[in-house]
Amino acid sequence: MSVIPQPALIRVVVDDPDRRHELHELLVQAGFRVAQSAIPQRLMDLLHNPTALDRAELVLLQLPSATHALEASLSLLQSWRRSDSKVALVLLSAEAPERERASLLEAGADLVLVEPVGSKELVARCKALLRQLSRTLQPLAAASDLRVLEAGGLKLFQDQCRVRADGVEVTLTPREFRLLECFMLQPGRVLSRDQLIAQVWGSDYQGKQKSVDVHVWWLRHKLERPGRPQMFLTVRGLGYRFEPPSSQ
Repeated sequence: MSVIPQPALIRVVVDDPDRRHELHELLVQAGFRVAQSAIPQRLMDLLHNPTALDRAELVLLQLPSATHALEASLSLLQSWRRSDSKVALVLLSAEAPERERASLLEAGADLVLVEPVGSKELVARCKALLRQLSRTLQPLAAASDLRVLEAGGLKLFQDQCRVRADGVEVTLTPREFRLLECFMLQPGRVLSRDQLIAQVWGSDYQGKQKSVDVHVWWLRHKLERPGRPQMFLTVRGLGYRFEPPSSQ
């Protein structure tokens, strides 16, 4: 007997009960399972409560409106990514200038949406992120026999969504993991930003190419070591090339 997979579970964390109910109904009608809760007094309590997220695959979190809450939000995202690199994080903000949105994305958010946002767009964005998450957790069909990718002291475990560098576990976001996998499957090949967006973000991505540069910067920050040859090389005017450590 075949097992019918359950719809993805989305956790809605929003303070306003009317807005929370509205999002709940919208996402249920779109075919998702939905759990909901108010924002805790301390954002970090979202991590400390083991049942708070109900093993959600995507969390839709409304950011506190107070300006001083940005630092708390950044701390939450950084801690969240250290403890769970797989869940997709979508942030809703009443107002977020570009600098603030960039900080939130660099801290670990997958998407920052400034309200008001249309219902159809919100559902479409959630579906797109979940598709990307699914691609991250399931190795590329063309390389399904390659469960572990190795390059020098770097190991990427495709089935487990894990990375080790010189024997040390490294926490990557789903998109960072997917980007690294893309590079390791094509060592030595120059990949343009458009190619990386198509292979990692997906053809429905409508953001800026700068996101590629930000994620490459994070891979360098997390995986490269001072005094060692670089792995992620910038090819001016073209894009990036991954050079395995063993070949340098």
